[in-house]
Amino acid sequence: MINVPANDHGAIYVLQLVRPAPEGLEEKTDAAMMAVLGKVVVNNNYVDAITPGMLTDMTLPDLIRNGYDMPVSEIDAEKMRGLLGSVVLVMSAAFGGTAMTIDLPADVRLVTTLRDTPHMHAPQPIVSDSAKGIISQTGKKPVSDAAMSGRIATIVLLGLFLLVAIMIWIAG
Repeated sequence: MINVPANDHGAIYVLQLVRPAPEGLEEKTDAAMMAVLGKVVVNNNYVDAITPGMLTDMTLPDLIRNGYDMPVSEIDAEKMRGLLGSVVLVMSAAFGGTAMTIDLPADVRLVTTLRDTPHMHAPQPIVSDSAKGIISQTGKKPVSDAAMSGRIATIVLLGLFLLVAIMIWIAG
């Protein structure tokens, strides 16, 4: 049985067929997918059928690490090393974001579910002296007398400049 959560993302379900592969598995036909997953319709673009015995230059865990850019723990790698027959890799996108419970046929077994765990860490408290105290929400500080005097002086100088400019223009 596979429990697929809603909006599942970044998972690969590794299934082993304990019987000969159904006809059309290499082409990922709907009939072959239904023979593997039961009465579930999936997006076949996100399903791959592999025969581990046919892999000559790499193991199935290496194929998943390199081909799917998915980390594989040593425990999961050990589960996949001895697989024979056909293996079906179903990516979580194949289910279209719908939550479902899949009852697999008796001759299909879920080997493992691989998930790309995000690299998130819990925040660490800051223990330095600068982190102590309370941050208060203060309003705007009142304008200082020096700042107000500067603003008034600027306005007076602009006014005098305009007055001189007008006098020169009239005399000119």
